[in-house]
Amino acid sequence: MRPGLKALVSALLVALLLWRVDVAEVGRVLAVASPGLMALAGLLFFLMHVLNALKLRVLLPELRAGRLLAYTLVAQLYALVLPGQLAGEAVKAYRLSRDEGRGQGQGEIGGGRIVSAVAFDKVTGIVGLLLLTGGGLAMQSARFGDGLLVGVGLVLAGLVAATVLLAWAPARALLLALLGWRAGPKREALLLGPLRRFLEAWRDQTRRPGRALLSVAGGIAVQVAAVAGSQALGLAVGIDQPFSVWGAVTGLMSVIVLMPVTVAGIGLREASLVGLLDLVGVPHAQSLALGFGILAFQVMVALLGAVIDLTVLRERRTA
Repeated sequence: MRPGLKALVSALLVALLLWRVDVAEVGRVLAVASPGLMALAGLLFFLMHVLNALKLRVLLPELRAGRLLAYTLVAQLYALVLPGQLAGEAVKAYRLSRDEGRGQGQGEIGGGRIVSAVAFDKVTGIVGLLLLTGGGLAMQSARFGDGLLVGVGLVLAGLVAATVLLAWAPARALLLALLGWRAGPKREALLLGPLRRFLEAWRDQTRRPGRALLSVAGGIAVQVAAVAGSQALGLAVGIDQPFSVWGAVTGLMSVIVLMPVTVAGIGLREASLVGLLDLVGVPHAQSLALGFGILAFQVMVALLGAVIDLTVLRERRTA
């Protein structure tokens, strides 16, 4: 979908929400929001990015955590300004491989390994997200039903199957053979060579189950911080729900905004919160205020990423 069309979808979704929800009531909810709880939510949301950086370092132990945190925050900038929530991860993989890749020899960090580590890190993060979401849905099945839990289970099973399949030698050979049919030097240089290095690095990641399990545990920790931040922000705007409800709602919202149909998930995020929290009896004005609050924190993190990109990382590139 083209960027202009995605922006139009975001604008239409937000306009529809503002038409259906009492805007004045949303303003009143935000006006009386607790500053202390909002500050706590901000700290928890920032902790989520710190944990994400530490989680990536499990797969790239040669790189410093501070450096990975810088690229993680910069990725939030691109996730906000580029269409699609996965765009930030793509930029992080590219920037890390360009700036930190140091060849393919023994003890070196090749670009293919960095890209595969970022992709594998994203997969284990989504696995952690689905596990916590499934736990919340299981505990709140009376309110959300069993259909969503089954859907989460199927997505989780498919993700695990795809991860294993990419590490299976016959599947890798078949993929390369299909893409390499009648391939010329240009396709070999631009696609097949990088893909071959990516798949080899992916295989190496799966051969280290200890790292993979630790990365999944890190993904769960990241999601716990995200859920706790959402709960604190929810309390700030008057939404009092148990942690299990927030685990289900935050997880489902995070999966929904991965759909590349809006800019930075704007519109999808707010609409999903209104719809999901409606199932547990939360007024629409409070749900929409929560969505705007989460977006505001994402914008602040993106601005911090912009500052880091224009100062710390720019000085490194110049040097």
